[in-house]
Amino acid sequence: MDTIIKAKKGNKKAIKQIVKENIIQVYRLIFLHTKYEEDAKNILRDTIDFIYENFSKVDNEKIILWMYKIAIINTNNFLKCNGMVEKNNSLNNYYYNNKIKMYESIDLLDLKYRNVVILKCYFDLSYDEIGYILDLNSDTVKIYFRQSLKNLKVNVGEGL
Repeated sequence: MDTIIKAKKGNKKAIKQIVKENIIQVYRLIFLHTKYEEDAKNILRDTIDFIYENFSKVDNEKIILWMYKIAIINTNNFLKCNGMVEKNNSLNNYYYNNKIKMYESIDLLDLKYRNVVILKCYFDLSYDEIGYILDLNSDTVKIYFRQSLKNLKVNVGEGL
């Protein structure tokens, strides 16, 4: 907590330490969305720049969640700007010979559902934490997660 207090006061070394401690998780979050190393690195750079510029504005208790939130926002913007998100992305349109792997199915989810699934399943965050990151209330997050599981079950099978 001492590092956070120093960082909030503008200590660049403390901010750098906090970023360094969490950079792998932030990169992993971005990469799970983009699947391309170069794109993920570019988004990560933008995310780190934003974190350094705005670190003093965030709540002490929510620093990690805030970092995830910035990564999600930057990633979503990148995907939308580069045409990597389909407008009507229904899983029911894709069947890859009934052998769809889980990660491929998650990629096919609508972006709002994909964000929830990745944060819940890969990062084991609570509904409240996911809601904070995505600017949603926890009930909406629960609905998105249930809908995602329903769509995944249709395409992957009943093993979920």
